[in-house]
Amino acid sequence: MKRLRILLVEDKLRVAQHLKVQLQGLGHEVVGLANDGQEAVGLVWRLEPDLIIMEQHLPNIDGIETAQTILAHKPIPIILLTAYAAADFVRQAREVGVMAYLVTPGATRPWGPIIKVTLARFEELEAIGREVSNLKDALKTRNLVEQAKRVLMRRQKLSEAEAFRSMQQQSRSTGTSLGESASVALRVEELLFKHVNVVRTLQSTLFAIDGGLKSTARRPRRDAL
Repeated sequence: MKRLRILLVEDKLRVAQHLKVQLQGLGHEVVGLANDGQEAVGLVWRLEPDLIIMEQHLPNIDGIETAQTILAHKPIPIILLTAYAAADFVRQAREVGVMAYLVTPGATRPWGPIIKVTLARFEELEAIGREVSNLKDALKTRNLVEQAKRVLMRRQKLSEAEAFRSMQQQSRSTGTSLGESASVALRVEELLFKHVNVVRTLQSTLFAIDGGLKSTARRPRRDAL
């Protein structure tokens, strides 16, 4: 992995210093430390980091709002740190364009793989961005692609990166966009799911009928008096 210039956004100094040591141990450079969202926005323009690692619970402006402000003007991979990942938080983070989140405390987390996945997802977003006109459409398409990737990962036992490459190959071979390829994959999955449910329902019905017939056959016959 190449040496990255990283901006840390963390209002707790001890946590920030610990993260800095971990990241430097991986060969990266921490080029700045912001205490809040407003300071982070200013440092992004001045320092132009390759990656931002940011606490969600910041003074005044939270991490999601800060990320939204930054990403509206400059595409950059962002990892959010959060005490818990509620469904609403995950949805909002995805909608604004955050590439990954990490539930803290993350003292023993393997930062190398986390950063690698984050950069890979950002490259995917850039590939999608080359096919659409703006960030909003790119994020909508990314949501479809993420769903389709999960289908391929489950069905074909692929890694996340392999699933995306498979979609790219499919897109190129058919002359369609990544969004269109993702939609096709999701539609096929939906049809397969419906088919499986129909088969299961039919099997259950046949089992019930067969059980009823056997029960009737075992019932003692009564001759009319």
